[in-house]
Amino acid sequence: MNPTLFFSTLLFAIFVVAIAMLYLRHTTRQVIVELCKSETGAEFWLRSADILAYSGALMLVLIFGNSTDTTDWVEAVRITLILTLTGVFMTVMFVAHNVWKTVAPKAEGQS
Repeated sequence: MNPTLFFSTLLFAIFVVAIAMLYLRHTTRQVIVELCKSETGAEFWLRSADILAYSGALMLVLIFGNSTDTTDWVEAVRITLILTLTGVFMTVMFVAHNVWKTVAPKAEGQS
């Protein structure tokens, strides 16, 4: 096992998730504050989404990443990126699905 490659892939995964979550934070906060009618509730859900995104991406990288088997940096980064984006995608889909379940009935009632 190459410790440098292993820890580099973990840091890369954290960096990718951080970029995605920062990109979504402002808009997600606005939507959740509107739905929760509370800053405290919105903060809870935003932090929960952060934990889901980081832990999901890191678990995928730790379980399925081949940084222990490979010495090729490009291949390790490619696998890490695929797994990290999968974790972020699953988290965003989970949050979006649950927000949509709340928003859709309100939108149908306004028609």
